[in-house]
Amino acid sequence: MNKEFFAEMRKISHEDELRSKLLLHGVKRILEEKQEKRKSGLLGFLRRRADKQ
Repeated sequence: MNKEFFAEMRKISHEDELRSKLLLHGVKRILEEKQEKRKSGLLGFLRRRADKQ
């Protein structure tokens, strides 16, 4: 997703209003993907286990 996102951003002019919206959307998506990886990884498992105790 990151490569595709940045390729599209390069195509859009800096003055284009859509550029800022796409940038915010892309950053949000990247952060959500990282959060999902944390939830499913070993540290996420250990956090959930510690919360139950």
